[in-house]
Amino acid sequence: MRYQISRVFGVFAGVPVAVIAFFTSILTLDISFILDMLIGSVGFVLGYIPTQRLTSRSYLKEINLTRKDYRYIMHQINTAQSKIKRIFKTFINVRSINDFKLVNDIYRISRTVNATVRQRPDQFFNIESFYYTHIDNALNLIESYTRLAKMPMKSNGERQMLQQTRITLEEVRRTLVADLKQVNAQDFEQLDTEMRLNKIYQKRKEMEHEK
Repeated sequence: MRYQISRVFGVFAGVPVAVIAFFTSILTLDISFILDMLIGSVGFVLGYIPTQRLTSRSYLKEINLTRKDYRYIMHQINTAQSKIKRIFKTFINVRSINDFKLVNDIYRISRTVNATVRQRPDQFFNIESFYYTHIDNALNLIESYTRLAKMPMKSNGERQMLQQTRITLEEVRRTLVADLKQVNAQDFEQLDTEMRLNKIYQKRKEMEHEK
């Protein structure tokens, strides 16, 4: 979010520069309107890029990421988001309450993990496997399972294969739960530390009150 704000600052800086460059070109240079527009566009770029980079630098330094790493992580997050949307679309093929609960759990957990990393990109490297394998496994299995499960006239062998796939999906859900715990581990550690400090503070207040 803070990185996006740096783009807003870049726009605020770029637009006035573009307007000034555009009208200066019209009033002082005897060139075509298209070239005036081009000069205005160059002015926008010259105002936008330095401002955006300057305002985003402190945020990237705070989360200990390079600009290249940040862009790579955002690409992975957006790619995962499109896969999560595909999982959501499989609900239309679900034919039982138990399957709905399973797919819904996987969808909600995946969405939560991705949303958390979007807010805190520095957590990406703690759960890289979610982006490289786990979300792909979940998507492929769910799409195949929900599509085949609704087919009529299945043989005993096909039913057994679908049952085995469902068991595998249960394992995928447990894996995603572990990813969710991993991405939230730092927050829980911080919460635990704050609670301990609060207890120490309360005990000191009680001791001072007794004196």
